[in-house]
Amino acid sequence: MSNPTPCIDPTFVSVDVESPSEMKESKPFRLPPRHRQRGVFSLEMMFVLIIAVVALGYIIYNGGSLMGSQDVTNEQSNVGTLIANTRKLKASSGYGTSGTSLVSQLVASKGLPNMSVNGSNLYNAWGGSVTVVSSGMTFTITENALPQDACVTLATKISRGTKVTTAINGGTAVTGEVDPGTATSGCSKDANVVAWTIF
Repeated sequence: MSNPTPCIDPTFVSVDVESPSEMKESKPFRLPPRHRQRGVFSLEMMFVLIIAVVALGYIIYNGGSLMGSQDVTNEQSNVGTLIANTRKLKASSGYGTSGTSLVSQLVASKGLPNMSVNGSNLYNAWGGSVTVVSSGMTFTITENALPQDACVTLATKISRGTKVTTAINGGTAVTGEVDPGTATSGCSKDANVVAWTIF
């Protein structure tokens, strides 16, 4: 009888395991020196920087007009608040003697909007005086030193209210809404005056 040959399992694989002393420290993979990127600028980064510079220039260029527009919006809100709060002062006999300033009553009743106040004097965003004066059964709000754009906007927007007459630069008072053409021709100065009489 012959010696049997050992049977080798084809799925069995022998693996050599290194001892800890034989293990080598692995080094991180690095590109050869000629393939390394030098600097931080790429075409994409330059494109982003160009867009950012153009956007910043646009914001700076239009910043003044945006601030001016905000002043007009704030002043329109201030006049609206003055009208609403002065109406609250009306008694059965009206607003008092014709020609009486109503600012001190508005100060006492905390009826002033976000305007500059010095004693009993009010000032708008452009440093012009603002008066609120009794006309007996009505009252008149006058805004001074309004630039042309503010004059046109305020004259047309405030006049949309009911029972309001609007006079621009001492011209004929218009009852009800002032159309933009009338406001533009009336607001022809650098410092304009608009007076609203409220019934």
